[in-house]
This record gives sequence, C-alpha cells and structure tokens, in this order.
Amino acid sequence: YELHFTGYDKVMEVPSLSGCFMFMRVDVLKKVNGFDERFFMYAEDLDLCRRIGEVSKTMYYPVVSIYHEYEKGSYKNKKLLKYHICSVIKYFNKWGWIFDKKRTLKNKECLEKLNLISK
Repeated sequence: YELHFTGYDKVMEVPSLSGCFMFMRVDVLKKVNGFDERFFMYAEDLDLCRRIGEVSKTMYYPVVSIYHEYEKGSYKNKKLLKYHICSVIKYFNKWGWIFDKKRTLKNKECLEKLNLISK
C-alpha cells in the first residue's frame, strides 16, 4: 500500500498519501465535504484520499520532503495503538472489509500507470 518498490523518485498518481502532510485545493476538499469526523486520527488520510480520488487525483510529489517527528507513534504507545485500531475498523466498516471492488480497481489502475502490471 505504500509503494516502497517504486523508489519514490517520480511524480505519480497514487491511491493514498500520508496524512502527516497534505497539500490540496480547497475546492476539492469542499467537494468531498472535508475530513470525516468519525476518524480522530489514523485512517483519516486513507478515507480522505479515497474520496478525493473519486473526484480528482491524489499525486505523490517527491521534489519536496517533509519530516514527521513522531514517527509511527501507534507502534510505541498503547493508547495511540488503540486509536489506530479503532480508526482502521471504522474505515473498513465504512468501505468494506474483504470485498472492496472500488479499491481493487483503483489499486490495479495505479499499478498499470506505473507500468508494474500489464493492462
């Protein structure tokens, strides 16, 4: 899901981006009704990117670097882990657990554009 194998060295359209730093047009954010308030933290970025991807593009832009100091806090703190698990459960309850045709198609489309699978 993080596309590590791409090398992160080119501009590319991706299904989701990290929420630690996002830059977007206000009209697109308004079109998707902003963040879903059910997500306190964790998975809010997945949900937002998914909804933006339905009306616009979610682009990875490697020319700029952002450093997020807290670095995977839910891996180190039980309270944050609980928030993380609860958010992911909310995400899958909203979008589907196993059979998520839209996500499968979006991921396939992404890999095709990156020439990682054939059409």
